[in-house]
Amino acid sequence: MTTGEGSHEGDLVVDAGGRRGGTERWLAAAGCRPAAVERHRTGLAYFCRWYRLPEGMEEGPRRPWAVAGGAFAGCAVFPADNRVFAVTLFVHTTDTTRSALRDPAIFEGAARSFAPGEAWLALGAQPLSEVLATASLDNRWSPLADERGPVVSGLVPVGDAITHTNPTLGQGTSLALWAARRVARTAHQDPGSERYAADHHDWAVRTLKPWFDFQVVADSAIGERFATRAVRSGTPREVAALFECALEDPEVMRARARVRHLAEPPARAYADPEIRARVARWLEARPDYGPKPAGPDREEWEKLTRG
Repeated sequence: MTTGEGSHEGDLVVDAGGRRGGTERWLAAAGCRPAAVERHRTGLAYFCRWYRLPEGMEEGPRRPWAVAGGAFAGCAVFPADNRVFAVTLFVHTTDTTRSALRDPAIFEGAARSFAPGEAWLALGAQPLSEVLATASLDNRWSPLADERGPVVSGLVPVGDAITHTNPTLGQGTSLALWAARRVARTAHQDPGSERYAADHHDWAVRTLKPWFDFQVVADSAIGERFATRAVRSGTPREVAALFECALEDPEVMRARARVRHLAEPPARAYADPEIRARVARWLEARPDYGPKPAGPDREEWEKLTRG
């Protein structure tokens, strides 16, 4: 490997340079064939502001859910340590109201129109930042292999260098640690060989790719909903009830936690007969329950974002 300080030889180079690390350009310059990169734009723009809870208040509310979404916008609260938390609003990148959310007063009024934002901001939290905007988000799968096998040996990607995901599901650190641990446990097994590169790629496809695909599907559904400003009428009651039921049923909450912490894929965790039976009983006790969009309607949202 050649750097500004000279050349360094090694059996294995670990690419932890992120999605913009430049590896693709370096390999192309070295004569390697380009690997196929899978990329999905989310179509979402995020607006975030940091706050701190009042002195003596160590925790915020545990209910409602920290994330709420409607037909065209959503709100999420992300608790941190030292009484700090972030409130985030997200809209489609084509939404004409998005630029107004940079104004702190408009941002806070819009955030309070969602249950999570109101619950946390009503505690008298002090703002720590201006409104921070993030856009051009995507989900990107960047393996160093294609249908012909590895495009290079002696180099393996970890973290965002192989799979960069929109942070809404909080998967990035876990996926990076899985890959780093795998390298640490196998780096003694002829790491410069083509076989090692192929095995690492096969492992990544089995272990990391399903969670990348999960994020892509989730973002696609949200992006479509925000772009069309319509909640799908066909959303099953069972799917929506999973999250509400989890607030009252510890076993359903454990299934949700297994998915959120990447211990078990949703298709397996939520298909468990016991979990399905518990959700069914929850629904039987609430015959009028149905999925409903959260937050303001469009007319109210337009007023909020006009200030």
